[in-house]
Amino acid sequence: MIDGLARDEVRVLKSYPETALPCRIKMDANENEWGLPQQVKEALIKDVLDFPFHRYPDSDGAALKGKLEEYTGVPAKNLIIGNGSDELIRYVVDAFVSPGDKVVIPTPAFSMYRFFVDLAGGVVVEVEPEQGLRVDTQKVARTAKRENAKLVFLCSPNNPTGEVIRVEDIEMVIQKSPGIVVVDEAYYEFCGRTVIDRVNSYPNLVVLRTLSKAAALAGLRVGYLAAGDDIMNYLYRVKVPYNVGSFSQMAAMRVLENRRAMDQWLDTFRSVRDEFIEDLRRVEGVTVFPTGANFVLLGIDRAHRVWKGLLKRGILVRKFGQGPLENCLRVTVCPPRQNRAFLEGLKEVLGEVYT
Repeated sequence: MIDGLARDEVRVLKSYPETALPCRIKMDANENEWGLPQQVKEALIKDVLDFPFHRYPDSDGAALKGKLEEYTGVPAKNLIIGNGSDELIRYVVDAFVSPGDKVVIPTPAFSMYRFFVDLAGGVVVEVEPEQGLRVDTQKVARTAKRENAKLVFLCSPNNPTGEVIRVEDIEMVIQKSPGIVVVDEAYYEFCGRTVIDRVNSYPNLVVLRTLSKAAALAGLRVGYLAAGDDIMNYLYRVKVPYNVGSFSQMAAMRVLENRRAMDQWLDTFRSVRDEFIEDLRRVEGVTVFPTGANFVLLGIDRAHRVWKGLLKRGILVRKFGQGPLENCLRVTVCPPRQNRAFLEGLKEVLGEVYT
């Protein structure tokens, strides 16, 4: 009976496979393993004592949007906050994608783009990558025009490859697309390249950001979106009230008030990432893809067996199924001790798998 009542789009969907696996070193989810700066923690401890937990949050997040305006340079009226950027992806799809509408997604890509498009009854048109798993922006633009696509998704740095797409290539896609171009900048802080300053120049541009990565707030789910007035008008029609909790908003403001601490950490992080990448390049049998994010994609033969061998040693990384990433693993860059443990474990496992 229940099967017959479910929407056709839901009946064919698969649930998102997000099952926590026990491990001693977690390198699978692109989290900030350094955590919040000490001064932010101390500020939040003071905040919690008299915090109005009994009150509903500010539905518009006005105070947080004020801090984000200072951080991004985008006027507060052109910003919207969400329960992670996932919720904001859904808002864009809900506002603009009807059943049968075409949505262009270059692959490989963050799985939630397709998830929400499928849920809305849209039609995903995939664009295969160039050699080295690089996004073919010329082909993306041609495909968007040919299919009269309602939406195009671009991610830079791209998850899961780490590729940073050139700003001029992103602008080319925006200019040639007949619909809205969503640029996901979840990992912006790790590379510093952005198009968020162009949202009022291109009426069809949406930029997604999150405080889950560099800002170390993954557990509190705070994302934000920037777009011009016309797009914002429609997004606010589908936004649910009270979508971001009061304490999450407060924590996000405390992080933004301590931007110097985050900037100092980012300098440390980039140094650690560079050293980690150099060490990985010296491991025989491993291809290291260029990255501008807080993770590294590795090409490894028999990747599933390597993943299992690492997990037996308590090291959890991201594996993939069939497709262009079948022989790849994605590894979060962690503090040096965890990185060294991963390298030692990887060499042991490769010795077992290849002998």
